[in-house]
Amino acid sequence: MTADLFAGQAEIELLEERLAPGAVVLRGYALREEAALCAAVQEVIGEAPLRHMVTPGGFRMSVAMTNCGALGWVTEETGYRYDPIDPQSGRCWPQLPVSFMKLAHGAP
Repeated sequence: MTADLFAGQAEIELLEERLAPGAVVLRGYALREEAALCAAVQEVIGEAPLRHMVTPGGFRMSVAMTNCGALGWVTEETGYRYDPIDPQSGRCWPQLPVSFMKLAHGAP
């Protein structure tokens, strides 16, 4: 069961919050695409399951993560890096979902 973070909340107005030059938070921007984005995340997780990576110091990260696209961020005993190969499966990371690209390209 997943909780809906926005259940019961009134319609969110799209607000731009400027953080720094070139960095903006677009509050509410992705809400219309929520279902497609959540489905795409589940597809990525189906191909490259969430995992707790290990830091170079040998500590297991508390947050589970995965990647998609041409490069994925990985950490293991040997260090941090961006890698085209999922070290757990030995395969390329899943493709970046089209819904992610549409969202990014449509941003104001």
